[in-house]
Amino acid sequence: MKKLLSLLLILLLAVSFAACSDDDDNTTEPEVKVDAWIGTWLSTGTDVAPLLSTYFNYDSVRVEMKEDNTITLNTHIKNASWSTLPGVYSVTKSTSGDVHTIKINYTAFEQEGIVQIISGTPDQMKLEVIQTVPSTSFVARTPATGFGSDAQLGTSNIQIYKKIK
Repeated sequence: MKKLLSLLLILLLAVSFAACSDDDDNTTEPEVKVDAWIGTWLSTGTDVAPLLSTYFNYDSVRVEMKEDNTITLNTHIKNASWSTLPGVYSVTKSTSGDVHTIKINYTAFEQEGIVQIISGTPDQMKLEVIQTVPSTSFVARTPATGFGSDAQLGTSNIQIYKKIK
């Protein structure tokens, strides 16, 4: 059970970014703001995915995405310290909307799923990823299947971040 919980944690703890399209008719490839992928993002309080806050006692998750496609994931357990996990990411832009495919590779595992950037003050990032290597019983979301559509996890694996830098 502890191993399963660890795998669930790992499959949620990755991040990447996509930008919203200015194209409402979706007949051409969405325009992605290059800088939307880059920056530091923070998730706290009720924005932390229920899977992380309930099973792993996380109260904050911070992600830094860089132009060279490196990612640094920082997680914080309530009343404890931060832990850090470096990796690399790639995003495949959707041609039919503003939800994109993301892959994140860390040393011991890989994740895959979907990401969406929501413009605002501050910008927000919606992310749902699962561990794909080593394999788990979960199925990665795609732009076609959308957020929270996995019967096994429902919406418990959706993380919301706010851009802080």
